[in-house]
Amino acid sequence: MKAVTVKNEVMRSTPVFATALGRGLPPGPRGLGAYGFLGWGSAARALAFLQATAHKYGSVSFFRIFNQRLFLIDDAGLIEQVLVREQHKFIRDRGATLLRELIGDGLLTSDEPRHRERRRVVQPAFHRVQIASYAEVMVRETEHFAEAWRGGARVDIGAEMKRLTLNIVGKALFGVDFGESAARIAELLQRAIRRSAWIGILLPLLEPALVRYRKRRPTAASLFYAQERAELERIIQPILNSRRSRSGCDVLSLLLEHGLTGDDVTNELVTLVLAGHETTATALTWAWYVISRHPELERRLQEEADRGESGLEYILMLFNEVLRLYPPVPVFGRRPVEPVELCGYTIPVGASVILSPYITQRNERYFESPEKFDPERWRVAPTPPKLAYFPFGAGAKMCIGDSFAKLEGVTVLATLARRWSLRLTDASPVSVRPGITLAPAQAIWMKVVERS
Repeated sequence: MKAVTVKNEVMRSTPVFATALGRGLPPGPRGLGAYGFLGWGSAARALAFLQATAHKYGSVSFFRIFNQRLFLIDDAGLIEQVLVREQHKFIRDRGATLLRELIGDGLLTSDEPRHRERRRVVQPAFHRVQIASYAEVMVRETEHFAEAWRGGARVDIGAEMKRLTLNIVGKALFGVDFGESAARIAELLQRAIRRSAWIGILLPLLEPALVRYRKRRPTAASLFYAQERAELERIIQPILNSRRSRSGCDVLSLLLEHGLTGDDVTNELVTLVLAGHETTATALTWAWYVISRHPELERRLQEEADRGESGLEYILMLFNEVLRLYPPVPVFGRRPVEPVELCGYTIPVGASVILSPYITQRNERYFESPEKFDPERWRVAPTPPKLAYFPFGAGAKMCIGDSFAKLEGVTVLATLARRWSLRLTDASPVSVRPGITLAPAQAIWMKVVERS
């Protein structure tokens, strides 16, 4: 089976070696060829550049844009070194600087010790026992959602999955019903995500000034997302006011009980709304797209869903495979706070270390026929090395909601598949769009077919 792949576009140049740092710089594209990393508005071109660079130059490659030094890592052992064994030597990269303008200084954007302290506050809401208790909410919300569909209707499956996952996040993590606000929240976040794609191209130039400005005016309105942030706060504030007199084990109760300031609570709420619904909705959108193109996948999905087995082993394997080929966050970075040795090369302070689940999870060293969508690869040994598969990151900054997202993905697929089949109305290949997540470049329209 042929999965959707980005077009193999890359500007090639002759590798150049230097000796300015330690044993020298790794090989990689130089000159104008390095600017393929920007993609110039196309996420497909940017990912194709990274994939071709890793394939041509190996585990560690180097290039420079706008005088910024970038090291691309495509090796499970080195990724483990950066994210786990020597994570204390790294902080978040410039992507967090941009994201902070939308969601503030929360779990997704902060470094230690603030990140560790905030994670400790919300961790009980993501404990294994608590996660299991969310399953009932997920099933109930998905069944209610499924009842609103009508046979023969044509739906934008991406928009539908965002609406559903936003409702689940509201009920499970915050104990509230976003109701009619769900569509508005999703629209505001999508508007900000679309704008981030173009801002991100210029971020290497803008970041020094942005960091200085934010240090002088830490509570000033966002430079890029002021309107979206203000509207989100207007929606969220009544929810906060209604919950201050209640207690529980959900995230909102934990934040309020620990005496966080109003701004801190709002930042974490916006963070978890974005991370908790956008990533899973994106993965589910790709899942339905792949399933609709391959009847055998749909047949096995429906058979297991109909049996109602608690394990849902095949559906979990299917969702794992979606996360392998379409990781919601395809690329992220780290910056060393002290010189770090990686594979014999010295990574200097201030450089960017690029890690890409999208690239490494398609590496043929770790996955046989890596471009093939094959859920069965998760059933048999040998399993890939530990960090050849890291759709939720790893280490202390690993996504706190990884178990929540997997449970939600499997639950939604199984619950909807018991009643509905989804058919693509256009079989044309779908590319990816620039943004925070690996979302489809265009709406994926599907016909809803009720099962007999």
